[in-house]
Amino acid sequence: MSSVMVIDDSLSQRLVIQEYLQPLKCDVSLCASGEDALSLVCDAIPDVIILDVEMAGLSGFETCGAIRGYLHDNWIPIIYLTGRASPEDMVEGLNVGGDAYITKPVNGDVLRAMVKAMLRISSVQQELIEANKKLDEIAYFDVLTQIMNRRGYEDIFDRLWSDHRRRKQGMCVLLMDIDHFKTYNDNYGHIEGDQCLRNVAQTIKATLLRPIDVVARYGGEEFVILLPDTEEKGAIAVAERIIEALEKAAIPHAHSSAAEHVTVSIGIAECSDVSTTDLTPSQLVQKADEALYQAKEGGRNRATCANMKQA
Repeated sequence: MSSVMVIDDSLSQRLVIQEYLQPLKCDVSLCASGEDALSLVCDAIPDVIILDVEMAGLSGFETCGAIRGYLHDNWIPIIYLTGRASPEDMVEGLNVGGDAYITKPVNGDVLRAMVKAMLRISSVQQELIEANKKLDEIAYFDVLTQIMNRRGYEDIFDRLWSDHRRRKQGMCVLLMDIDHFKTYNDNYGHIEGDQCLRNVAQTIKATLLRPIDVVARYGGEEFVILLPDTEEKGAIAVAERIIEALEKAAIPHAHSSAAEHVTVSIGIAECSDVSTTDLTPSQLVQKADEALYQAKEGGRNRATCANMKQA
């Protein structure tokens, strides 16, 4: 069944729109604010969004921009339904990511026709996404670790960087290295070493709680994580979860000076606003690499931030 999300801070407007959409026999979810909508979108992506512009808290334009940022290339149609009818408002709304602009009061037949058209486009788009996803999985997939490879990471990083520059948002990069992995290979053999890489990769992946977070094999025994719309505090929390998860996994490493189990050292770098920074993506990773070096110098099995604060 197709799904439509209605975002409007007026209860009466939400109920009217819900009634208009009943003949379409689609699942309609109602949200009273942009903040509520963002939480729901992270859990279940609708096929179409109908969005008011003037709302308390996040405006419709701000909500649209944030949704586009969360979904990245997972495009869904966003229809503005608003009393603001100036050409300037329409241009601004479409520029931040909207696909259609309808002014209130709306005719029920017009709204249904618009939603039906957007549902058709969404269906075709989803088919294309699935087809491209299969191709990307082949090109961007690391067979050994069962996560994204460096090529995929670099492609996504470039797109995230452009998106965050447009939305004036920040992000964090975590670069990590399995501690004393050469020693592990030398003592346990390369077959066990490959299995160790797989286990560590999957353990790291399982700690990421948001679908927008990206983990990839950076090279050898190194892994990288991209955390969109994340401050340093949030990145530290992710690093701590990884360290704790590996402790629970307890992959034996009797020849490590860091612990009796397999551990990682993590470097964290934050860019608080991509739109104003002089850094390039590669320079942000370099900062994370420098922090990773400090984590190793500090005894390994820990996370260090680029500003030298330790997690």
